[in-house]
Amino acid sequence: MLNHVSLTGHLVREVELKKTSSGLTFGLFTLAVARGTRDEQGNRAADFIRAIAWDKRAELMANYLHKGALLGIEGRLQSFSHESGEGQRRTELEVVVQNLIFLESRKVYEFRQSQKAQASGASTGAVSFTQADPFDPAKPDVTVPQEDLPF
Repeated sequence: MLNHVSLTGHLVREVELKKTSSGLTFGLFTLAVARGTRDEQGNRAADFIRAIAWDKRAELMANYLHKGALLGIEGRLQSFSHESGEGQRRTELEVVVQNLIFLESRKVYEFRQSQKAQASGASTGAVSFTQADPFDPAKPDVTVPQEDLPF
């Protein structure tokens, strides 16, 4: 049997770092993964995938990734059951992270966040998730600093 998940997306919020009763560290987060389709306004729809990372991966994510950061994860799909607030039994799915990849440098992340803040007319504050089409000819080219190039 094969249970393998690979996803690329943006963090919806900060990683929620917790500890089990035995002292193991884990981090809960949600990844916004853009779909290939667009709505009537031209925005891409997104799926919001719950995920969990354990030990050093969780600590690494909590220390270096922030809301909106682009990352890739690999892992396995896991189901769990719990009782809802209304007393109903619910089964949910989450990705257990086995591998993660930071897909942008801190400088690129900060630049992208400042561009979003300027576009919305705000200097600081929360920015909602939007995904621009990187191949849209109407969009200007993004300037990437020379030191951020991987070659």
